[in-house]
Amino acid sequence: MKRISLLCFFILTSAVLFAQSYRKTNMSAPLKSVVDMSAPGITFYNPNLLHLDQHPVPYYTDFGNKKEAAQLKRAQALAERNNSFSSSKTTGAAANPIIDTGWLANVGSVPLDNDIAVSNSGMIISAVNTNIYVYDTIGTRLALKGVLNMDTFLNRFTRISDPRLLYDPKEDRFILVCFSGNFSTSTSIIMGFSSTNDPLGNWNFYSVSGNPFNDSTWSDYPIISISDKDMFMTFNQIQDNVGWQNGFRQSVIYQIKKSDGFSAAPLQYTLWDSIKFNGTLYRNICPAKYQETNMGDDMYFLSVRNVDVSNDSIFILHIDDSYQSGNATLTQRVVTSPVNYGFPPNPSMSNGNFLMTNDGRVLAAIYENDYIHFGANSVHPTLSNAGVLLGTIQNVSSATPTVDAQVFAEPMVEYGYPSMCYMGTSPTDHRVMFNVAHCYTDSFPGISVVYKNPSGDYSDFLRVSEGNSPLDRLTSVNERWGDYSGIQTVYNNPQQAYLAGTITLNGTARAWVARIQNADFAVGIQDQKYNSSTDVFPNPVEDEKFRTRFSLKKKEELSCNLYDMNGRLIKQLLRGIGKTGLNEFSFDTGVLSSGNYMFVILGENRKILTEMISVK
Repeated sequence: MKRISLLCFFILTSAVLFAQSYRKTNMSAPLKSVVDMSAPGITFYNPNLLHLDQHPVPYYTDFGNKKEAAQLKRAQALAERNNSFSSSKTTGAAANPIIDTGWLANVGSVPLDNDIAVSNSGMIISAVNTNIYVYDTIGTRLALKGVLNMDTFLNRFTRISDPRLLYDPKEDRFILVCFSGNFSTSTSIIMGFSSTNDPLGNWNFYSVSGNPFNDSTWSDYPIISISDKDMFMTFNQIQDNVGWQNGFRQSVIYQIKKSDGFSAAPLQYTLWDSIKFNGTLYRNICPAKYQETNMGDDMYFLSVRNVDVSNDSIFILHIDDSYQSGNATLTQRVVTSPVNYGFPPNPSMSNGNFLMTNDGRVLAAIYENDYIHFGANSVHPTLSNAGVLLGTIQNVSSATPTVDAQVFAEPMVEYGYPSMCYMGTSPTDHRVMFNVAHCYTDSFPGISVVYKNPSGDYSDFLRVSEGNSPLDRLTSVNERWGDYSGIQTVYNNPQQAYLAGTITLNGTARAWVARIQNADFAVGIQDQKYNSSTDVFPNPVEDEKFRTRFSLKKKEELSCNLYDMNGRLIKQLLRGIGKTGLNEFSFDTGVLSSGNYMFVILGENRKILTEMISVK
């Protein structure tokens, strides 16, 4: 299939500096719990409370108006386009990656948020929503853990969302960050640090308030990165009772002394907030992850005007030193992209539903040898459909960084949610592998990869895995595609990377994990037979699941409980907020012994539902 992209040339951009505006506060958090991930008591129920009556933001809001306008323009362009396009493969200037193995992975909620981390010893963690799976390098599942079921410390949270994973190649350890609650009185940020390189060993867990300002906001959408001495995480503060689209208040940065987490000491950290450009608070600050074992003490971040219809500004933030130095400062500047980015429309599927692309924020960025590579959702300027903005900022520390960017889409294929990893082998070897979600117009969602060589040439967009159906979980025509994907280089074998993304299987989102080889270093690699369809998997599909639906007249806190037939509580499966309208609760029954059970949903002052479950 012929690829159409907006090709742009390198431009030399003078970085515009401006007055610093931020607040810096030093804080501390005690160790909450040490969790043994191999403990048999960590039973995986995979509880999931889903609000099915999710609707798009009303069109009378600024966000809704922009999304409606983008959808209308996309539909008009599609109707005018000649659909008799060539389906023959075109060869990109860069070598196509090699996809040598893949498998069906986690079951999750809506949206399915994928992340992945891989150790030098070959241990792989795949995370979505409330659960983590542990694999070896060929997809043998070693463990399946529910984050909420780890111990009494984590059980006190209402629900877990947006898990982020990192492998620290210097410390040979793992890091997990997620959040709980979506209200100012219940919001918490959870951080886990593995004690060893074994993800099935002990983890040190910490918690801080997701409402550090004691106002009416809660913490949403984490992104994490590490430097030589610190772990960084960024969050968005969202206003109570307002959707994230219009309830955004500010983006904040946490700078944490990571050795505290690995050693189970109280966490020492700095909270950077009130970060502004010309009086306007930043939206969706994205850290640029170090991609080398020899990391510096500083950290770069990117932000864009992600809800603008069209813009070319890219904002670079820089924290110049470690927490323990006591001297860290934050500087900001703006550079200009050679191509405009813009508010993305939603791709369509064969059932008439659409996949939500949210906004044009920077979704992922990496740093290596004074280069920042980044990716964002965008609109293609000539096709008017959903695409991805992939770009590079060279010589980022200089007074005149060089910016290169392209928007990729195809006449009948749309892209979203990019992530990337570095695959070079020397300081001047700027090779990058990108992972993106794709959807063929009137077809099914899947995962693609594209490779960029040191000359800046791209390969073809290569399909990694394809779903077998449209996504169909919500009552709205707008389905949640997912908020992010993940990919990581194997640090001691940089010719390989593992990715995690979303496909659709029988109407439901599922995670897919795959290993990708860099074809530039393919000498001696034996090509393996690989089937990217969902017909063959190395591990069985989990189909032992209980589901029930119920309607609420108003939002209220729920307790979802499992009892034996004598009325003894076996497990509080979940505490969470049920929303007005149709809701669905599900959990996996495969962990239960044969027999009969009672499932009960309790509201704030009443019993909402009672059902008997028979397990054979």
